[in-house]
Amino acid sequence: MTRDYSEEVKRLIKKYKEKGFRYAKPSDFLLERIGASKEEIEKEIITYDNLEFCEKQTKKAETRYVLYFIYSKKRGRVYVLTFEDKIVMVTGYPIGKRTLKRYKKKFKS
Repeated sequence: MTRDYSEEVKRLIKKYKEKGFRYAKPSDFLLERIGASKEEIEKEIITYDNLEFCEKQTKKAETRYVLYFIYSKKRGRVYVLTFEDKIVMVTGYPIGKRTLKRYKKKFKS
């Protein structure tokens, strides 16, 4: 069973939101792929309104959090964050109906 780390991420976001965001990849690329502005993304992450599930990954002494934001049965987004001196957005991408269906099985198991 995959554990949900949403509460841990919410605490970290509250702690680091004053320091701002940093993008690991060029922000133009991420914004174009996601189809949203910087302000919309940052507001969504800070308010975590549609946060459905959060997964924790540890890679090379770095802890990453994969946040799944679900808007409807057909639309959603995934953000990969890590916390250093700021909130670092490693990547983000939209997910569609088929992928959502696959991820929901992961959430429930």
